[in-house]
Amino acid sequence: MPLLITDPLDTWLMLLGATLLAAATFVYFNFIRPFKELENLNRGYGVFFLVVGVYALATGVWGTITWPMPGPYNIVIMDEWPIFGIACLVLGLALLLRLDFAFTSIPFAFIGILPVVHGAAIIAFRLTKQPEVAGLMYILTGLSVLLSPLLFYKKRREVAWLALVFLVVAGLIALYIGYSAAFEHIPRWAKWRPWYGAVEIP
Repeated sequence: MPLLITDPLDTWLMLLGATLLAAATFVYFNFIRPFKELENLNRGYGVFFLVVGVYALATGVWGTITWPMPGPYNIVIMDEWPIFGIACLVLGLALLLRLDFAFTSIPFAFIGILPVVHGAAIIAFRLTKQPEVAGLMYILTGLSVLLSPLLFYKKRREVAWLALVFLVVAGLIALYIGYSAAFEHIPRWAKWRPWYGAVEIP
């Protein structure tokens, strides 16, 4: 069963980091220093979040079905990844359809509860090599989502800066963990070959 032995975690983490940093620039250009062609810019963000959301949801559904990781890691990683995809889809569709996110952000904010809880669980149960760092990434991501009604409805500049800091810190942590995972996972898989053979790369 080849699908059960794929190892996309480093890629997912780096994609998460890139998306969180992209979200930080979205906050900056919308609420801190408004972009001149904001409507066109937001449509571009809409396409980006939509595509990331489709990918994360599809691969996350695979992860929740196969549970390819050791025990509890499937709960905090595999079960969380499709929720990230749903959040990206909601934001992407809202931007592309030009919906007033001031109202969409109210139900959207409740999605932030999930990563906060899972972040606390990572710290409490000492999951990953650096539970405090990984837990902080989850918690900051969740808090930035929970802030969205204040950001979109009230448009408070101080809230925008707070959300931006949360997103940047969480994004950098995700990139760091993903980078570290890539340099750990690649050597582990160095000798693996598919059962049907492999093309030798010079």
